[in-house]
Amino acid sequence: MHIHFMGIGGSGVSGLATAAKSFGYKVSGCDMKESSFLKMVRGQGIECMQGHDPAHLDGVDILVRSSAVPLDNPEVAEALKKGIKVVTRGEFLAILLEKKHKIGVGGSHGKTSTTWMIYALLRAAGVDASVYAGGKSNGLTSISAGEPYVVELDESDGSIFKMCLNSLVITNLEFEHADFYKTPAEMLKSFERYLLSERPENLIIGRGYDLSNKLFEMFSPLSFPTHDEIRNGVGFENSDCSNFYMKEGSLFFLSGNTEIYVGDLAEPTHILQNRSAALLAASEYLEKTGRSLPVIDCGFWKNVPKVDRRFQNVGTWHGMTLVDDYAHHPSEVHALIEQSELEFKNFCLVFQPHRISRFTTFYDKFREVLKDVGVLIILPVYSAGEKFEGRASKELYEDLKSGDNFVFYAETIDKAVEIIKENEKRLRASAIVSAGAGDVNTIFAKLMSGESK
Repeated sequence: MHIHFMGIGGSGVSGLATAAKSFGYKVSGCDMKESSFLKMVRGQGIECMQGHDPAHLDGVDILVRSSAVPLDNPEVAEALKKGIKVVTRGEFLAILLEKKHKIGVGGSHGKTSTTWMIYALLRAAGVDASVYAGGKSNGLTSISAGEPYVVELDESDGSIFKMCLNSLVITNLEFEHADFYKTPAEMLKSFERYLLSERPENLIIGRGYDLSNKLFEMFSPLSFPTHDEIRNGVGFENSDCSNFYMKEGSLFFLSGNTEIYVGDLAEPTHILQNRSAALLAASEYLEKTGRSLPVIDCGFWKNVPKVDRRFQNVGTWHGMTLVDDYAHHPSEVHALIEQSELEFKNFCLVFQPHRISRFTTFYDKFREVLKDVGVLIILPVYSAGEKFEGRASKELYEDLKSGDNFVFYAETIDKAVEIIKENEKRLRASAIVSAGAGDVNTIFAKLMSGESK
């Protein structure tokens, strides 16, 4: 059977394509532009074509489209006309893994990192697990071996609701994806209906956000410490005695009679929370299969493969560390700022808003989160193909520039490079940190190569 993927250069679709190939399907794909994910897919022997064209459909049995590809796209329209089955990424993932044991990871923040952590824990415990994630680790977004399948789920287009899971981790949940869920109440109701319908055997929900707090009250699942609980040195006890507690400046997890090291309380709280969620999910699976968690210390966590664009050190420029991060929601940007302050104290943040609908919906929150950043460069909104009338990022610059901090507006990434070069000495930054899910990270290659076109 021939599966054709439209948007194969995206983070989610690329991993799904490589997973489909490992299942024995004939796979091809296309995308409008080059990307690191497209290179990864080509490297695994998958035919990838530039642009979208009905000519790509020769011999195709199923067309899988990214949510960024509309139904009125000529290639999609031609597939429908020919009677080719057209499905979304989430629908195909559900079909592909229908009979597999699945541990799903959903939520607003931390999904990719938590997915890879669960996979690493299972592999360290001797389980021949598989993984499908929305971000690369060691150059891959999916690894197919045995069961269970640790799967990152996508709530942005409702894909998460297509999956029938054995275990589900909701890392946290707050209002997001205003282009799909019109209100927080609609988003909450969607998750409530899904959980009532599917009833996964194991359910873990991170608290500390309005929507996930409400889900926790409804379903009484397992959980782990919130941001505030960690900062206040407070643990959390689950009904099954899988407890979290603080001791000598560190967070520990008690699984049975085994004390598991989670991390030092001086580390960023979101990292400790991701590890906690991963430990709960892995321990639940291992216990049911007669295995135990591996020995875990600080060395173990340091050796867990890092995820691209998650506080990723990509080099240095004139003595400044260059850090690439995918943060694009106010809460994620806040966590990034917290981590950057812990790591560098003085840094320059280059912020590229992602999607006009998100930036418009959370404008006030972005302003609040960014108002105390010492050195800030604001770029135009990266639309990601979205057609939406809303606020412009230059408004944010106008709102923030009156303070004591250095705030700049750059109409292009090349202009941001110029700003950094022209103000290098007076910025007194020890790091340059990018924030955004678009192409803001291309600034680093331009800085290091000296190119600005």
